[in-house]
Amino acid sequence: MLTYFPVPYEDELLYSCVARYALHTGQADNQKAVIRDIFGIGTAVAIPDIPSHLQDLSRNVSRVWKTNVNQLIAEFTLAPLYFPFLSEMQVRQTISSMASKEGGKIHTRMGLVASSIQPPTYFRFCPKCLEEQKRILGECYWLRKHQLPSIDVCIKHNCKLENSNVYFHPKQKHHFHSAIKECQPCTAQAIEVNKDERRLIEFHEQLLMNPILQGFGPNRWSLFYQSLAKDLGFVHKNRVQHHDINLFLRKKWGNSRFNVYLDEDNSNDWITNLFRKHRKSFHPIRHLMVTSVLMPERTLSEVLDLVAKLPTERIEPVKITVPTDMPAVQIKSHRDEWNKLIEDNPAWGVKKIRTLSSGSRVYAWLYRNDGDWLMFNSPKEDKSTMRRKVVDYQDWDSKNVINLEAIYAELVQSKERPRLTQSYLVKQLPRANSIQKHLIDLPQTKQWLDSHAECLDDYIILRLNTAYRIIIEKNVEVKRWRLIRIANIREELITNRIENEIQLLENKGK
Repeated sequence: MLTYFPVPYEDELLYSCVARYALHTGQADNQKAVIRDIFGIGTAVAIPDIPSHLQDLSRNVSRVWKTNVNQLIAEFTLAPLYFPFLSEMQVRQTISSMASKEGGKIHTRMGLVASSIQPPTYFRFCPKCLEEQKRILGECYWLRKHQLPSIDVCIKHNCKLENSNVYFHPKQKHHFHSAIKECQPCTAQAIEVNKDERRLIEFHEQLLMNPILQGFGPNRWSLFYQSLAKDLGFVHKNRVQHHDINLFLRKKWGNSRFNVYLDEDNSNDWITNLFRKHRKSFHPIRHLMVTSVLMPERTLSEVLDLVAKLPTERIEPVKITVPTDMPAVQIKSHRDEWNKLIEDNPAWGVKKIRTLSSGSRVYAWLYRNDGDWLMFNSPKEDKSTMRRKVVDYQDWDSKNVINLEAIYAELVQSKERPRLTQSYLVKQLPRANSIQKHLIDLPQTKQWLDSHAECLDDYIILRLNTAYRIIIEKNVEVKRWRLIRIANIREELITNRIENEIQLLENKGK
């Protein structure tokens, strides 16, 4: 057992506590010794977000820190960010793995490995938070809220989070890097954060500050979003209007720093699937981008309370059979009449037979009084529907190209247009879903889309030039940070080509 372990600071990663222990005990260069001290084993891996071996750690530090596995998970890891959006089984298995020595499958089990939203490349810090920590505490540490995937702003100081010198998942698997050694003081870059962006970031931080070690499961979230769509008027004739929801969310997030999660190819699919029956879990930012703007009067705690009250399993309607004491002769009479209708109309299905006056009457009587027999003695399909219309792919292909040319000419003139991805362009066409499925049969359409679809660099450069014109019109100095902010560009998306364009615009504005 250890006789010393540093007192954790507010919102500190457990990883950071271990790194400070190594520094305080003079073992920063002997990480194997640190791992043996903390975990009692020399093979534990330094995982920053969702670590394992927590049972061993809590036991080894129990003399100086009375803690347990659940407290460590809730207050010093990033697991609470994900738990409410997973199934109960996933959460139980994750907590069990985090407590044990078998943590190799944690990220896969939680769906993080396959997710398109990846953790930050480097540990990050806020320059102003760093100064405060050094001034008040005499040292600095890694904050959990600065390592959240997709969040690159410190809303406490309204400045951009800076990358440190150490990878978030470094190649040195057993090394715990301390913030005080890896963070270089720098000037904070001011960031403007609008109301919706701030609320979304606050929702992320609230998941960490008010942890829920419970998975609500897919059925609860399915029912919640179906009810939400109905309450907000996005349901027509019992059908969710996915297109209207997409338009609303695009309007809300289209000009924000989070628009990248709407502009990717097939990005609309996750919104549509979110309002359908859930067959998989969704990344927290997906949920929070929707709930934060569709429920502006609700706090995150209130939203989660609503979800928690819903049933964990789908309640199937109970089939009620009404017992009857019908005479056998009456049953036989109706059966014979139904069989005669089928015999007289061999090409008809049930729906067409019921259009007959006698057909509707007989079907209704049998459905109420002899339902099981009716189900086994009905036409299986309407044979008339077997005559399918032959699709003229060549004509369809040519019309698509004509429509695309007209749509494209209008879109490129729009000052605040979205990125013209292949998926977005197809969605502007009639029968868009069918086109996606039959692109192999539509060679002209596919060739046109391949040649006109806009790559991410081109779209970002377009936004930079729009930002440049706005700055010039306002008669203010053209600065790199100002271009990036007005163009809503994430730092990690800036390639060499984009950086060259930024420098070109800066020089042009002098």
